[in-house]
Amino acid sequence: MSRINELLTRGVAEIIEEQSLKQRLASGKKLVVKLGIDPTASKLHLGHYLVLQKLRDFQDAGHQAVLVIGDFTATIGDPSGRTTKRVALTKQKIKENMKDYTTQAGKIVDLGRAKTVYNSSWFNNLGIDGIIELASKATFSQIMERKEFRTRLKRDHLSMLESFYPLLQGYDSVKLAADVEIGGLDQKLNLLMGRQIQKRYGQKEQDIVLTPLLRGLDGVEKMSKSAGNYIAFADSAENIFGKIMSIPDSLMREYFIYCSRVPNEQIDTVFSDLSNKKITPIEAKKKLAYEIVRVYYDEGWAVKARREFERVFQEKGEPRPTILAIGAEQKIKALDFLIKNKLASSKSAARRLIIQGGFKIDGQQIRDPKTMVTLKKGLNLRLGKFKSLEIILKGGQK
Repeated sequence: MSRINELLTRGVAEIIEEQSLKQRLASGKKLVVKLGIDPTASKLHLGHYLVLQKLRDFQDAGHQAVLVIGDFTATIGDPSGRTTKRVALTKQKIKENMKDYTTQAGKIVDLGRAKTVYNSSWFNNLGIDGIIELASKATFSQIMERKEFRTRLKRDHLSMLESFYPLLQGYDSVKLAADVEIGGLDQKLNLLMGRQIQKRYGQKEQDIVLTPLLRGLDGVEKMSKSAGNYIAFADSAENIFGKIMSIPDSLMREYFIYCSRVPNEQIDTVFSDLSNKKITPIEAKKKLAYEIVRVYYDEGWAVKARREFERVFQEKGEPRPTILAIGAEQKIKALDFLIKNKLASSKSAARRLIIQGGFKIDGQQIRDPKTMVTLKKGLNLRLGKFKSLEIILKGGQK
């Protein structure tokens, strides 16, 4: 498979103006390829991998990758696919979320060759005249083409600010004179608006590369922090490996293609061997987990993660505990303990972990989130199948 063919097919759900994009690629021109991400949460997850990897693919093909951090648009929040209004984020919260964004994105994209821009750099200076001009580039009926907008408008739950979001994202493309924009399928209408806004500002319209939406660990819903079914780039190698091993077998091919760098030919071989019973599903899944860990860590960490999984789950060992240092013995509600120490992705995920019996203290299950827990030295805590903690007092005394 040629590089251009793979660029336009692997992990691609739809290309808008495919012939135009092929002509641009064949022209030899260095294209400006844009990907925008709003810092509405502090962690990137595997659901972000595919768009970042597609940006890297264009980069490796010799084009200019531009990563747009939507620190301005994040104050509104992307309404795509939502039936309720997003909770507005403060500038301080957005700043906190952005702190490690580029570091995380840099696991996939070569930031040394990419441009990283913040859309507040132009929106903060746009002024009321610029806003009025931008608003004139689209009609209200075009905005209302979005099904979720029409539904929410009937309930009087759509703010004017949210309806303006697609125009703002489209204006990013104008400022960058983007040739190509990458996004998930749920971003299609926003990216189409970018084409329209560019045309109204006298620019050639960008072509669009849309990627599929990755299903989360449950195999049903889209991977997201709010659903609690995600794997973060920043998760430990052991946690990434263990979580991949927990996915339904039916997701394996999807994860091989959308979350790893394994060549298509090798993926076909894995599933051929599965069909011919040369390997078992667990062996195939261990290869998948190993390859995904390698994306975020090096090969040595991937080997360690595989060995730890085999030791704990196939040899029935216990996970090695992580040390958690506290200032002094204390009492705290189980739910508050998990949230305070960032041991769950969200409050709802922490509550779910406890109610489902995934939180143990010295081997005893805690099923009530309101249970008071006495934290003291030597206490052993178990969180789900993959994580064990041992409490020490600060200063190192167990």
